Amino acid sequence: MKPHVYVIPFLALTVLAGCFMSTEPRIETGAALGEGPVAFCMPDEQPCQIGQPEGDGYLVKAEEEDEEDVRLRFEPLTEADGATIYLGESELRDDEDVAWSYIVARADGETPEGLMRFTIMMPGCSDMDAEQRERFKIEKADSYTCMVDDIANFRAYLIEAYTEHFADPAWWTDEN
Repeated sequence: MKPHVYVIPFLALTVLAGCFMSTEPRIETGAALGEGPVAFCMPDEQPCQIGQPEGDGYLVKAEEEDEEDVRLRFEPLTEADGATIYLGESELRDDEDVAWSYIVARADGETPEGLMRFTIMMPGCSDMDAEQRERFKIEKADSYTCMVDDIANFRAYLIEAYTEHFADPAWWTDEN
Protein backbone atom coordinates (compact mmCIF):
# COMPACT_ATOMS: atom_id res chain seq x y z
CA MET A 1 0.00 0.00 0.00
CA LYS A 2 1.23 3.51 -0.80
CA PRO A 3 1.74 5.56 2.37
CA HIS A 4 -0.54 8.39 1.22
CA VAL A 5 -3.69 6.31 0.72
CA TYR A 6 -5.45 5.50 4.00
CA VAL A 7 -8.93 5.32 5.36
CA ILE A 8 -8.68 8.05 7.96
CA PRO A 9 -11.40 9.08 10.36
CA PHE A 10 -9.60 12.32 11.17
CA LEU A 11 -11.55 15.14 9.61
CA ALA A 12 -13.14 12.88 6.99
CA LEU A 13 -9.99 12.66 4.85
CA THR A 14 -9.67 9.50 2.81
CA VAL A 15 -6.95 10.37 0.33
CA LEU A 16 -4.16 12.73 1.26
CA ALA A 17 -3.64 14.28 -2.15
CA GLY A 18 -0.88 16.83 -2.36
CA CYS A 19 0.41 16.31 1.14
CA PHE A 20 3.70 16.07 2.97
CA MET A 21 4.43 12.65 4.44
CA SER A 22 7.17 10.78 6.28
CA THR A 23 7.92 7.12 6.85
CA GLU A 24 8.94 7.89 10.43
CA PRO A 25 7.98 10.53 13.02
CA ARG A 26 9.98 13.75 12.77
CA ILE A 27 8.69 15.83 15.69
CA GLU A 28 10.89 14.92 18.66
CA THR A 29 8.69 16.16 21.50
CA GLY A 30 5.08 17.24 21.17
CA ALA A 31 3.72 20.39 22.83
CA ALA A 32 0.40 20.64 24.64
CA LEU A 33 -2.00 22.99 22.88
CA GLY A 34 -4.14 23.55 25.95
CA GLU A 35 -5.39 22.10 29.20
CA GLY A 36 -7.35 18.91 28.57
CA PRO A 37 -9.08 17.97 25.33
CA VAL A 38 -9.06 20.30 22.31
CA ALA A 39 -11.15 20.49 19.14
CA PHE A 40 -9.51 20.09 15.73
CA CYS A 41 -11.51 21.68 12.93
CA MET A 42 -11.12 22.03 9.18
CA PRO A 43 -13.02 24.42 6.93
CA ASP A 44 -16.22 22.85 5.60
CA GLU A 45 -15.81 19.77 7.82
CA GLN A 46 -18.26 19.37 10.65
CA PRO A 47 -18.24 18.39 13.36
CA CYS A 48 -14.81 19.17 14.71
CA GLN A 49 -12.86 16.17 15.98
CA ILE A 50 -11.98 16.04 19.68
CA GLY A 51 -8.39 15.29 20.60
CA GLN A 52 -7.83 13.79 24.05
CA PRO A 53 -4.39 14.36 25.59
CA GLU A 54 -2.22 11.25 25.32
CA GLY A 55 1.50 11.27 26.07
CA ASP A 56 3.00 14.31 24.32
CA GLY A 57 0.16 14.56 21.82
CA TYR A 58 -3.51 13.93 21.22
CA LEU A 59 -5.65 10.95 20.35
CA VAL A 60 -8.63 11.37 18.02
CA LYS A 61 -10.88 8.34 18.39
CA ALA A 62 -12.10 6.70 15.20
CA GLU A 63 -15.76 7.23 14.44
CA GLU A 64 -16.18 3.82 12.83
CA GLU A 65 -15.25 0.48 14.39
CA ASP A 66 -13.15 -0.62 11.40
CA GLU A 67 -11.08 2.61 11.33
CA GLU A 68 -7.90 3.34 13.26
CA ASP A 69 -7.58 6.06 15.90
CA VAL A 70 -5.35 8.98 14.89
CA ARG A 71 -2.51 10.31 17.01
CA LEU A 72 -1.36 13.92 16.63
CA ARG A 73 1.66 15.78 17.96
CA PHE A 74 2.42 19.47 17.60
CA GLU A 75 5.33 21.85 17.99
CA PRO A 76 5.40 25.65 17.65
CA LEU A 77 6.41 26.61 14.12
CA THR A 78 6.20 30.41 13.92
CA GLU A 79 4.08 33.43 14.81
CA ALA A 80 1.77 35.14 12.33
CA ASP A 81 -0.53 38.07 13.00
CA GLY A 82 -0.01 37.63 16.75
CA ALA A 83 -0.95 33.92 16.76
CA THR A 84 1.26 30.90 17.29
CA ILE A 85 1.23 28.59 14.28
CA TYR A 86 1.88 24.94 15.10
CA LEU A 87 3.36 22.24 12.91
CA GLY A 88 1.48 19.00 13.46
CA GLU A 89 2.33 15.41 12.73
CA SER A 90 -0.49 12.93 12.29
CA GLU A 91 0.26 9.23 12.69
CA LEU A 92 -1.75 7.25 10.16
CA ARG A 93 -2.23 3.51 10.49
CA ASP A 94 -3.79 0.93 8.26
CA ASP A 95 -3.29 -2.44 9.95
CA GLU A 96 0.51 -2.72 10.16
CA ASP A 97 1.31 0.11 7.70
CA VAL A 98 2.26 3.41 9.36
CA ALA A 99 3.04 6.84 7.92
CA TRP A 100 3.03 10.40 9.19
CA SER A 101 1.32 13.34 7.51
CA TYR A 102 2.00 17.01 8.24
CA ILE A 103 -0.50 19.75 9.00
CA VAL A 104 -0.46 23.25 10.44
CA ALA A 105 -2.78 24.55 13.15
CA ARG A 106 -3.66 27.76 14.95
CA ALA A 107 -5.95 28.56 17.87
CA ASP A 108 -9.37 29.75 16.75
CA GLY A 109 -11.42 30.52 19.86
CA GLU A 110 -13.53 27.98 21.70
CA THR A 111 -16.23 25.48 20.85
CA PRO A 112 -19.73 25.94 22.33
CA GLU A 113 -18.67 23.27 24.88
CA GLY A 114 -15.76 25.44 26.04
CA LEU A 115 -12.92 23.46 24.43
CA MET A 116 -10.03 25.28 22.80
CA ARG A 117 -10.59 25.13 19.05
CA PHE A 118 -7.75 24.73 16.54
CA THR A 119 -8.17 25.22 12.82
CA ILE A 120 -6.17 22.67 10.84
CA MET A 121 -4.87 23.13 7.31
CA MET A 122 -2.75 20.86 5.16
CA PRO A 123 0.09 22.55 3.25
CA GLY A 124 0.12 21.40 -0.36
CA CYS A 125 3.06 19.59 -1.86
CA SER A 126 1.82 20.74 -5.26
CA ASP A 127 2.52 24.36 -4.17
CA MET A 128 6.26 23.58 -4.05
CA ASP A 129 8.30 24.19 -7.21
CA ALA A 130 11.41 22.27 -8.29
CA GLU A 131 13.79 24.98 -7.03
CA GLN A 132 12.20 24.89 -3.57
CA ARG A 133 12.27 21.08 -3.48
CA GLU A 134 15.99 21.13 -4.26
CA ARG A 135 16.80 23.98 -1.86
CA PHE A 136 14.85 22.47 1.06
CA LYS A 137 15.80 18.87 0.17
CA ILE A 138 12.21 17.66 -0.04
CA GLU A 139 11.63 14.90 -2.58
CA LYS A 140 8.46 14.17 -4.50
CA ALA A 141 7.37 10.57 -3.92
CA ASP A 142 4.70 10.73 -6.62
CA SER A 143 2.54 13.38 -8.27
CA TYR A 144 0.63 13.96 -5.01
CA THR A 145 3.12 13.41 -2.20
CA CYS A 146 6.34 15.01 -0.97
CA MET A 147 8.50 13.17 1.56
CA VAL A 148 9.80 14.96 4.65
CA ASP A 149 13.20 13.56 5.65
CA ASP A 150 14.51 16.58 7.56
CA ILE A 151 12.08 18.45 9.82
CA ALA A 152 14.34 21.55 10.03
CA ASN A 153 14.31 21.94 6.24
CA PHE A 154 10.56 21.39 6.15
CA ARG A 155 10.00 23.97 8.90
CA ALA A 156 12.16 26.48 6.96
CA TYR A 157 10.14 25.82 3.80
CA LEU A 158 6.80 26.33 5.60
CA ILE A 159 7.97 29.59 7.17
CA GLU A 160 9.26 30.92 3.84
CA ALA A 161 6.38 29.76 1.66
CA TYR A 162 3.39 30.07 4.00
CA THR A 163 3.99 32.98 6.40
CA GLU A 164 1.69 35.27 4.37
CA HIS A 165 -0.98 32.53 4.33
CA PHE A 166 -0.62 31.97 8.08
CA ALA A 167 -1.45 35.67 8.66
CA ASP A 168 -4.44 35.62 6.28
CA PRO A 169 -7.75 34.65 7.96
CA ALA A 170 -9.22 33.75 4.54
CA TRP A 171 -6.56 31.04 4.05
CA TRP A 172 -7.60 29.38 7.31
CA THR A 173 -11.21 29.29 6.12
CA ASP A 174 -10.17 27.96 2.69
CA GLU A 175 -11.70 31.00 0.98
CA ASN A 176 -8.77 31.65 -1.33
